[in-house]
Amino acid sequence: MEDHPLLIAASRFHGHVGPFLAIGLRMGGMANEVLGRDPMKMEASVRVEARPPRSCVLDGIQYSTGCTMGKGNIAIEPSPGEVAATFRMGERHLKIRLKEAYLEHMERELDGKPEKAVIDYAFGIMDTAPGEMFEVS
Repeated sequence: MEDHPLLIAASRFHGHVGPFLAIGLRMGGMANEVLGRDPMKMEASVRVEARPPRSCVLDGIQYSTGCTMGKGNIAIEPSPGEVAATFRMGERHLKIRLKEAYLEHMERELDGKPEKAVIDYAFGIMDTAPGEMFEVS
């Protein structure tokens, strides 16, 4: 497992290391790369089940992009079964959706596993190629 300072720092904000936090960080990082990072101009709309553990993706997106509930530039669209986010910066936008097959595989892999295995999996997400996890448009 490599050291990932961003995941460690985000876990201090979120309260623990977990796979959905890592997924949110990766989504937000991709948005920053494509659209630029401007926490005052970027907007995010997140489609996700509105309860943990999947909703933890929200904290990863908030931490990585600077879009926050307080500023009102992140919105939650409750959507059971989906983990997706649309990021906007002016006229430009980027949609990132967690592949259903990746989500199903991850949840099968982690079912009943001890906390250490879940943490290790989250760190592994930080090294996973975006194309393995996400559909991007």
